[in-house]
Amino acid sequence: MSSDLQHPASGRPAPSWAARLYRQLVQALLQRMAPRNIGALMESEQIRLAGTDPRVGAYALECNNPQALCFLVDAYPTLQQLFSRYPRMGTIRFLDIGPAFGAAAGLLSQMHRSHFLGPSLQVSALDIVDTRRAFIEMSFPLVDFLHARVEHLPPDALWDIVFCSNAIEHMDDPRAFIAQVLQHTQGHAVFMAPYREALPLSLDHRLQITEQTFEGFEGFELDSVKVFHSAAWPTTAEGVERQQILAVLKAA
Repeated sequence: MSSDLQHPASGRPAPSWAARLYRQLVQALLQRMAPRNIGALMESEQIRLAGTDPRVGAYALECNNPQALCFLVDAYPTLQQLFSRYPRMGTIRFLDIGPAFGAAAGLLSQMHRSHFLGPSLQVSALDIVDTRRAFIEMSFPLVDFLHARVEHLPPDALWDIVFCSNAIEHMDDPRAFIAQVLQHTQGHAVFMAPYREALPLSLDHRLQITEQTFEGFEGFELDSVKVFHSAAWPTTAEGVERQQILAVLKAA
């Protein structure tokens, strides 16, 4: 991740002397502000960086990020078990695919920035939407944001653990997408998605996801499957019960 500041007029990286000057000026201003006001300023910047429409930033902070964090809470016991399979003082290369506004990747990068909770994580977040880069890089500076499609990644781009939460149901061919993900997985791939979603499907969802979605991939075995209720995917207003599926694929 680059630490270069941008020139306010051109948007190009500022010279190193200018970057130092900008940083000193900002630090001097922040030292004169109350901590709560600094926090409010940072949140207003998050909203601004999320998109030209402030409603996008409000949605990120009020809806999308809380849901992503709730899904991470659901998945974390499984992730922690996977982390324990790696050397305690080692570093795991971790990729979050389809991170939305980066909340899950950001929390993991903070929790595992050291070896206090086990192996440290080197966290990357891959998305086809580049407009979220600024929001993620400001909000979660430990996360390395990658703008690309999985199928366009170079063959040597490999991660120990790949995490993909509530994205495959948006794909016309989830199994083809999973196969692409596995080409860049050298340890474990963890997928979460709505389980056997009732018809009609939610907006932008393409197919129902079941256990069979994760079976029969060459070079990988189905390590575990779990179906559960989640506060992030509650019963609908019409009373339709909804569940999530969490599947772990392990390199053979």
